[in-house]
Amino acid sequence: MTSEFASDCSNCAALCCMALAFDEGEMFGHDKPAGLPCHRLDRMSCSIHEDLEVKGYRGCVAFECLGAGQRVTAMFSENWRRDPALTTPMMNAFRAMRSVQELHQMMLAARALPLPDEKLGELTAWGETLEGAKTDIESLTSFDTKPARDWLKSLAPFISRAE
Repeated sequence: MTSEFASDCSNCAALCCMALAFDEGEMFGHDKPAGLPCHRLDRMSCSIHEDLEVKGYRGCVAFECLGAGQRVTAMFSENWRRDPALTTPMMNAFRAMRSVQELHQMMLAARALPLPDEKLGELTAWGETLEGAKTDIESLTSFDTKPARDWLKSLAPFISRAE
């Protein structure tokens, strides 16, 4: 994974610990609805980070935000802890950025496929579109991921040729 897609929790406002929901079970030690901070969150870091797996939080260990957390945190001048009014906008931006980062990662992986020039040109255009979606909150939250996902599905015949 390139650094563009690596999580950097030290530059994030603990967005995954607040924005995501999870259910108590094999992967998580308790139930948590989206929009409420995990009760293990202490300021902006996990109070059991070193012991997540042994304390029943394998889901936290397995989760990868693909760099969405630090990217979104950098877009805001404040964070949801200091300004609770930012909770919903930051959650929405985090979810959107995670989707855009996932799409961008898939588009980069598609470069390894035996694509015709026309598809390579479309792939380059999609990469530029995704980069543009990551420039500011408005571009990010207004970006519709469905056309990009549909375009990626159009590459299925090329995937079977690459195998």
